[in-house]
Amino acid sequence: MRLSHTLLWGIALSASGILHAEDAVSMEELEQRLSRLEQGGSSASATDWTDKVSIKGFITYGLTRHDVHQNQANANGFNMAAGQPFNYQDRVTDEVSHRELSRAGIQFNAEINDKASAVVQLLARGRDNYDAEVQWAYIDYELVDGINWRGGRLMLPNSMHSQYVNVGYAYHWAALPSEVYGIVPFDTMDGMDLTWRFNTGTLTHELSAFYGSLDVPAETLGATVVYQGRDYSGINLRSRWGDLSTWLSYSHAKLSADLSALGLAAASIDDANIMGNSVGLQYDNGTFFLMAERTELDPHAWFPYRWGGYVSTGYRIGKWTPHVTWAATNSSDISGVLNDTNLFNDALAQANMVRAKSWTLGVRHELARGLDIKFEAQQFYDMSSEKFNRTDSNVNGMFSSSTMAGEIEQDNPTVYRIAVDAVF
Repeated sequence: MRLSHTLLWGIALSASGILHAEDAVSMEELEQRLSRLEQGGSSASATDWTDKVSIKGFITYGLTRHDVHQNQANANGFNMAAGQPFNYQDRVTDEVSHRELSRAGIQFNAEINDKASAVVQLLARGRDNYDAEVQWAYIDYELVDGINWRGGRLMLPNSMHSQYVNVGYAYHWAALPSEVYGIVPFDTMDGMDLTWRFNTGTLTHELSAFYGSLDVPAETLGATVVYQGRDYSGINLRSRWGDLSTWLSYSHAKLSADLSALGLAAASIDDANIMGNSVGLQYDNGTFFLMAERTELDPHAWFPYRWGGYVSTGYRIGKWTPHVTWAATNSSDISGVLNDTNLFNDALAQANMVRAKSWTLGVRHELARGLDIKFEAQQFYDMSSEKFNRTDSNVNGMFSSSTMAGEIEQDNPTVYRIAVDAVF
């Protein structure tokens, strides 16, 4: 093996005309490095590797089902035939979906030295045909005691549960409330953050500032558009006092997109300002828990302003945890977005208008340590497009919001979910 490495490098360097006497030292160093790598399979090296690297994983298998259909043709005539099924969140049809909730992830934590570590997490979602992608990939470095810097691919710190949004075992729902966690349709960024952990009396705090960018491909009006978020920055604060914790977050970004794929040659979004904020409260004494969260996204006129929130409570009785959640979301202040003289702005705004309220009843059962099963039913209501004062718009809550769709058949549609979660 060593001879083959030397021969290949010698041929390459000689052919390029840069093999000189001084390169002999670098060649020798290279051979020594290759030799050390080849010996990496020894028992001593294996012991060092297992001491420095830990592997963790999580997996969820879920079923989702609803029975929501279009009731009748809408007034503009550009709609589907009556009785056609609607898609829930543009993905789940009226058939049982085995992929909407299903996902699996594996995480590698490697210790570099006493102050630095590396983290890589791979995630495969059922709704993406289980194509694995790098969800996390960052270096964590302790600058001083209590202050850490991270750089690489990070989770967006937009919401109270965002750091473990894909680990179903970490929360009581089969799916996080989409009224809040569906507002921002992406969950990672490429960038860095700085976190300061400190105490004020009996309160502990984590104050983080972050900066980065992201590219998000999304289906918009039947075409794929890549939305580019730049100068994505913000700050968040998590505080704890005994069984009580709070969450505050603010973020800002500039969004751009080439919209020519929609058939509009010169259409584009150029450095549109977007601001978001989130506030959360959670109490959990190990038996009873109560939590609430509200998130806002303000895209400054080119896109409807939207807010979402929920209140959830539950009680642990042995291995059972029954729970109930009320949630709501709404697009408002859209008068500045909708413009009957600009068909594109009108269609883009309507395609992203959402109004819904819901009650979710569920129960979680701990099958064994690190393994649970959840049953959940979420009933929606108050989704009328009349709230927008738009006779040609059919919002239909978390279901299809296309201007080509009529009103849904059910007054209070229900989505059912079953999920099995495991961590290992």
